[in-house]
This record gives sequence, structure tokens and C-alpha cells, in this order.
Amino acid sequence: MRKYTTQFEVKWSDVDPNMHMRHTVYLDYADQTRIRFFNDHGLPFNKLQQLGIGPIIFGTQTDFKREVMLSEKVTLDCHLIELSPNGRKWIIKHYVYKEDGTVAAELTYRGAWLDLRARKVVAPPEEIAAVMNKMEKTELKEPVAG
Repeated sequence: MRKYTTQFEVKWSDVDPNMHMRHTVYLDYADQTRIRFFNDHGLPFNKLQQLGIGPIIFGTQTDFKREVMLSEKVTLDCHLIELSPNGRKWIIKHYVYKEDGTVAAELTYRGAWLDLRARKVVAPPEEIAAVMNKMEKTELKEPVAG
């Protein structure tokens, strides 16, 4: 699978008094990257709602490497690090790149698929599993250049 990326421009409401991007915005951008990934691969979020399935997050880890300032453009990607055999649980990693290609942050998410009616973790329907399997898979600790 080819690498999936999406871009954001840091806006006024994204920065703190030091004029660099607030820590929670990194999480917001990563969440939106995953939503865009699914949408761009034929599974818009409203389809997940129709299927009665939603992603849940058990935990995140964020490692900040470089400042990102107001009006900078950042690029995020997403990598599938781990997927349980039945597809219920997953680990996804995002790299946040500055315009010059340097890594500004790394975000790792541990999550699962939740049956929204039963309120329990379940194996996803085939159409969700198929899209998950389109995500670039990696075990790398460092981002791949390019």
C-alpha cells in the first residue's frame, strides 16, 4: 500500500500563548487524519455509524520533536503498527512532518472497534477490515523518508 498523507495549516485557534501549536491539536489532527483515511478509501464516517461500529481509543503516546508555529503547514501520515488476528484491536502511529520534512511529533494510538449498540469491543465487519488492511503497515521506529 502506498503511504497515505494529509495536510493541515496551523490556524490561530491551534496555537498557545507561545505561538506554537497546542499539544491537543496534534491529537485533533491525528484523529482527522484517520477519518480522512477511511473516507478517502470509501468508508465515510456516516457509513461507520450505519454499521453501528465506531473506533475507540484506549491510550495515546505523543513524542514532541520540534515546534510547529502559527501558519505552518504540517503533513500527517498513518501507519498500521499492529492488528489483532480478528481485527478487533489495533495500534496506529502518525508522524507529523514540518514543511521541510523534519518530524515534529510522533503519535501512537492503541484502539479497537466498538459495537455502538452492545457497547463492547468486536471484530469489525469485512468492509471495515478491508479498509484497515489498506493502511500502510510498518514496524519501524523511525519514519520512512519521502
